[in-house]
Amino acid sequence: MAIENISKDKYMASPIKRSLKSVLAAMVGHLPGEVLQKTLEWRLVSEMELAASESAEGTLVSQGTTEWAINRRSIAAGIYQVKFTASYTVGDPVFSQTLTAFDYGFIEVIAAPIQAIIEGGSSSRWGSTEIVIVNGSLSFDGDIGPGSYTELRFAWSCLVPGDNVSVSNDCFDSFVGQITSSTISIDTSKLEIGKIHVLKLVASKDERTSSAEMSFKVAAGEIPQVSLR
Repeated sequence: MAIENISKDKYMASPIKRSLKSVLAAMVGHLPGEVLQKTLEWRLVSEMELAASESAEGTLVSQGTTEWAINRRSIAAGIYQVKFTASYTVGDPVFSQTLTAFDYGFIEVIAAPIQAIIEGGSSSRWGSTEIVIVNGSLSFDGDIGPGSYTELRFAWSCLVPGDNVSVSNDCFDSFVGQITSSTISIDTSKLEIGKIHVLKLVASKDERTSSAEMSFKVAAGEIPQVSLR
């Protein structure tokens, strides 16, 4: 009996993408006689459980079939031992025998990256009399996909590039409101005209982090804004 396409080496665990549905299959060899009864179980043992006990029983995740369908986002990222146990009662009802065997391997559930996105492109030009709203809500968790930024954490900052780079968490006192929300407002009257600034968004969730940047320049007066749809 063997679990197909799965590594037996913890340090070479077979990759499973958390954002996609996956299927593990076990192959059971020739059975000597008619099958009267069978018990098939898939169990999952976390790396923490293995560290505590190499004989950890693990969590029952599927039974009754030689295939285990891993639904997307159903398992947290990490390395796991997968155990498949098969028990067959074979022969005739009078002289039956029970055969039991198991196999194991390791998988690494890999979380998709966070995608930080600032709406409006990589550069812009604003007038010096505006309150500009910059939107980062298009950012998303790759495990979930575009359209939801639930549970993402946001942090905005600003810098002026050059030989002496200066960084400011409130964009040199121009941010209006919370700098940890998905959108930020910038009071351009607080910024130096003609100087290039770089706005940075960091989006994070659990241990994953992604960043995006937009450069902008403030011009005197009002600047008409044009967008393509």
